[in-house]
Amino acid sequence: MKKMLLFCLVVLLCSCVKQQPSNDWQIVLKTDRDGSVLKGSKKDLMNAIRNGQDLKIGWGSKREDLSIEHLSVPIWLAILSEKEVMAHLDPQVLSNIDWDSLNVNYKDSDKLQQEWRVVLSTKSNFDAVWYDKKADTLIRRWPQKHIMTWFAKGPSDKKAVPLFNKS
Repeated sequence: MKKMLLFCLVVLLCSCVKQQPSNDWQIVLKTDRDGSVLKGSKKDLMNAIRNGQDLKIGWGSKREDLSIEHLSVPIWLAILSEKEVMAHLDPQVLSNIDWDSLNVNYKDSDKLQQEWRVVLSTKSNFDAVWYDKKADTLIRRWPQKHIMTWFAKGPSDKKAVPLFNKS
């Protein structure tokens, strides 16, 4: 009888304990280079955006002789027709990478006048441009496709509504 009472008490206590939302970064969407979903969902990403969760986007490239991974916080997001998400990244001043020694620097002072700007989407589209601020000219445009991972942090509500809704 005591064991049964103890078991009921434990079940009752466990049911009353409110689970705290995770404050860890979670993958909400991972897509391959063609934009096919590998993990999570675009809906989960849209809910994270609508709930004001912190977001980061990761991508990378690997060749036989080198690899690089990037992680960035978007500065501007848009949900497009309830189907895709686009993000702009903060412009970055260009630097040099010495791939032999894996040293990074700003030795080339001309690059300090150049910015790398990116817009990307959940279709795995990644459009990068190099822009010369001093000359006010586009130096290079480099559209790409990448495996992309979208991370969210903070409490989420799966019942988020579009931001244009009145409710």
